[in-house]
Amino acid sequence: MPKQHAEYNNAKTERVSTFYTKLKETAVSSTGVFDSASAGAFIADAQSLSASITGVEVPEDLQILFDESGDGRTGIAGAILDGAAFYEAEHGVEPTADVLQWAIHQAYATSESARSKYKLDSASNLAHDPMSLQQNRAVISITAAMAEAIPVANYLPADIGSNEAPLVIVSHEAGSTFGHYGAGDLMDGVLSGRAYTSAQRTHLLKRTGDDFGGKVTPIQLTADTCDQDAPSAKLLKGRTIIYINGLPVAKETSADAPASASPISGYVRLGGTLFTVSGSMNSDTGAVKVTTVPALPANTPVIAEAVIDFENNKGIIPIVNTIATRFILRASPWKANAFVSTDSQTQMANEIGLNPMGESMLAIRNQFANERHYQVLEKAARIGANNAMVWDFKWDTQGLEKTRAQIWQDGSCILGAASQQMAEDTMDHGITHLYVSKKMAAMLLGLPSTLFTPSGVTARPGIYRVGRLFGLYEVYYSPRIVDVDHKTSRIICIGRSTQVARNPFVLGDAVAPMLINMNADEDQRYKQGFYARNFTAVNPHLPSAMGCAVIDVINLD
Repeated sequence: MPKQHAEYNNAKTERVSTFYTKLKETAVSSTGVFDSASAGAFIADAQSLSASITGVEVPEDLQILFDESGDGRTGIAGAILDGAAFYEAEHGVEPTADVLQWAIHQAYATSESARSKYKLDSASNLAHDPMSLQQNRAVISITAAMAEAIPVANYLPADIGSNEAPLVIVSHEAGSTFGHYGAGDLMDGVLSGRAYTSAQRTHLLKRTGDDFGGKVTPIQLTADTCDQDAPSAKLLKGRTIIYINGLPVAKETSADAPASASPISGYVRLGGTLFTVSGSMNSDTGAVKVTTVPALPANTPVIAEAVIDFENNKGIIPIVNTIATRFILRASPWKANAFVSTDSQTQMANEIGLNPMGESMLAIRNQFANERHYQVLEKAARIGANNAMVWDFKWDTQGLEKTRAQIWQDGSCILGAASQQMAEDTMDHGITHLYVSKKMAAMLLGLPSTLFTPSGVTARPGIYRVGRLFGLYEVYYSPRIVDVDHKTSRIICIGRSTQVARNPFVLGDAVAPMLINMNADEDQRYKQGFYARNFTAVNPHLPSAMGCAVIDVINLD
């Protein structure tokens, strides 16, 4: 399975990526078997030797877990690798470092260091249950986090004390008004590539009778026009070129002529007629004059191209600014309780070997994970209205002439158009993931292998990966949100960026999901509480949040 290419703006996330890569290289054999001895030796070296020697640094949260767990270090390392393997089996790619960092942060919340620092213990008003680190708590936290990870989200470890997580978006903008940009204009995505750093400027000359004239200035309004009201700038002498019908036909003939009237000459043959071109360029003001003999046909474009003299225009060199915008995301609590009486506990345990409290807690944890995933899809459907398309499947007519595979092949242009629009809106990426209904999933599974590659994941009642469409899109089944009616189905399209901070959804946990044991009440019922504190947010950077689209497929039957 391929490893996702990702770019990280956070040094801590980079360290997690490096540590995981080295751990996997060292502790997993060519057959995929975990070697605990090699893992233990790797961790010992990483902890005792400097990063300059080993080339790897143990992430801070993981270092605390290793220190507190003692001999349990290899178990925690194994949990990281097992969790990553499970993620890869479920989603077809290795987890990115932000997912690994998030899982490690969840395990850190079980440590005594976190609990003593932020008073995260299972105290009730009657008793206190000290919870120093046990290896199984960290292992379960890591593996559960990886199992619950949502493939289209970016994960941030939130501070346990403040409930906040910073999200930093790096963008680039013009630092001066020059070329095709004003000061402060963004230079990313589709906004990149207009005239700015180049010294060349072009201007479509205005026709007056048989003459053409205009002024080349530093400010380029369009690809063919300069701002005629902009301040003049000195130009390089002898570098002006005149284009007629897009062809270079004349140029300045002398670099030694006076700056105020450097001559232009040349010729061009159009439709069998030879036209002589003459004129002048004022390299101090940028003023250009051109005349042709005979007169050019009406609507013939004449463009002057000149070169700005950076050396003789003080302070004119353009500036590019890198801007880091910081957003703060805040966590909120999730809570649930489960009760069981002594009678129920003993009866169920004796008769069917079932622990009702454990089953209740598993159900709560499953509800918690599914709830977050569906929240993301609900948010994606709302955002996708900004990039919504309708695909008319026309099965009642096209089905008479084509197979479903042929119609799907034709429909690739709909996905491609939505993906390109997303790339332009986000200034970063197009569609990577699709969520579909059971009807669409079944249809895709019937397509030939040239169009669709099944994931091999067994069908289940919740969200799961169905396969890969056109070699580009990871397809997931969703029981909810995507069904409309028997003839219409909705595809929710989401793009996952290679820059983790640019994903449309950002998730994080200040307090990892935890279970709290409580004393029996007056009715002899025992209680366990589920608690988590996290955020499931749309990316506050609006271009990044635009990484969603909706395609309504109509007339399926």
